[in-house]
Amino acid sequence: MKFKNFVKSLASSGVIYKRGIEDLPFVDRWLASPTAMMLIPTTVKSVTAAAIQDMPQAIDKMIDQIGHTDYAVLSEAIMPYPDGGIKDCIRVYKTQAGDISIKISNDDWKLIERKDTCEILYAYDIDTNSNVAKALLVKSFPELPGDDEELVGIIFPVNDEV
Repeated sequence: MKFKNFVKSLASSGVIYKRGIEDLPFVDRWLASPTAMMLIPTTVKSVTAAAIQDMPQAIDKMIDQIGHTDYAVLSEAIMPYPDGGIKDCIRVYKTQAGDISIKISNDDWKLIERKDTCEILYAYDIDTNSNVAKALLVKSFPELPGDDEELVGIIFPVNDEV
C-alpha cells in the first residue's frame, strides 16, 4: 500500500494504534483514518497523529481472523451520481466465486498498489443466512522467495446504499 500517500491524506488527523504481544517488546503500529488502517513500516520512526492508543479489541480480532477470508479482485467501478467526479467512484471487490463483495471508496482504493493482493474478511450472518463482508484486507507481495504475504492494510466498506 502507498503509505506516504496515506500519511499525506490524513495530515495530523489520524490515530496511531499499537498492537503488541503481551510481555514482548515487539509492537505493530497502525495509522488509522475513519475508513482505512495501514501498518506503519518498521523503517518509519516518526508519524504525526492526533493520538496514540492501544488497538481496539474488535480490530485486533479482525486482524487475527485467519481462515475467514477469501481472495478478492476488483470487479467493477460504480459512479453513483451521473455528474459526479472520480472521487465519488465506488470500487467493488468480489471473491472469485462472486458470492461475497465489498464496496470501498475511490480514495481508499488509490492506496492499493498493483502488486498488493486483497482478501475479503467476512462473517456469517444468521439473519440473512449468508456471508457478509466486514473489511478488505490488503497484503503486500512477498519480496523474497519463501516469504509470506504481509497484512499491510485494512479498508472498511462504504455505505451499502450506493
